[in-house]
Amino acid sequence: MKIENLIKSKFDLEVANIKIIGEGYDSKAYLINDEYIFKLKISSNKKKGYKKEKAVLDFLNRNLRTTIKIPQIDFIYIDNELSIMGYKKINGAFLTPDIYKEMNVKQQEILKKDIAKFLKDMHNLDYAEIKEYVIDNKQNCFEEYDLLQKTIYNDLTEKEKKYIEKFFERLNNTTIFNDKKCLCHNDFSCNHLLIDNNKKLVGIIDFGDSGIIDEYCDFIYLLEDSEEEIGKDFGEDILQLYGDIDINKAKEYQDIVEMYYPIETIIYGIKNNRDDFIKKGRKILNERC
Repeated sequence: MKIENLIKSKFDLEVANIKIIGEGYDSKAYLINDEYIFKLKISSNKKKGYKKEKAVLDFLNRNLRTTIKIPQIDFIYIDNELSIMGYKKINGAFLTPDIYKEMNVKQQEILKKDIAKFLKDMHNLDYAEIKEYVIDNKQNCFEEYDLLQKTIYNDLTEKEKKYIEKFFERLNNTTIFNDKKCLCHNDFSCNHLLIDNNKKLVGIIDFGDSGIIDEYCDFIYLLEDSEEEIGKDFGEDILQLYGDIDINKAKEYQDIVEMYYPIETIIYGIKNNRDDFIKKGRKILNERC
């Protein structure tokens, strides 16, 4: 069914105009009537629906005291094969390294303080109400290792196996997963942060990966050096403003996640029967070897 007819049938909302504004591996985002963002996900796995995201956003809208806007869900429909969710558009431009460079020092400092405060306030919430949405990153990695062993592991080269074994040895020995658990956005990247014309943080979107997880998770992208993110110094400044956190462990967490990326890409390919992702992951892995 076309998205226009789907929205009309499920929510009795007339669609005057529609534009695709984002697309993932199993989902799309649309701007409807220049007013609403609708996210559509097609999956046979209920866990990949929007139930958790709505629960987290409802919880945050009730409990988080902030002037920074987050989505407030107005429309939702979930069944075994379809998840669709809609909310009023939050106006703003996505933060980019170029936008950050255009800011003056005062604007940059305010931005970092606002990010640190938002994260601190969210991380300090009593999450008992949504405690079922726990994410165990370390356990997930070991489960994915088992899947790798049962599928394509024997077809990998010795060099690839050595990289993978080295990662899991490191994962087994680190203590970074023993620290504070809290409600995290868990995908806290620049392209989910909205800035107004005065270069002030006004909105944060895409809580699809959110859950009760390691506190360090929300600093992964803030510490990342890449074309999409601002850079390690930016993240370290925010960590200093955030306070009461082991900065070295936060950096180690980011490094471990980065080391896992090619393995994670291979695993995604296995789970979704995507040879292109398996090849991509192996290519990155070999480049790093």
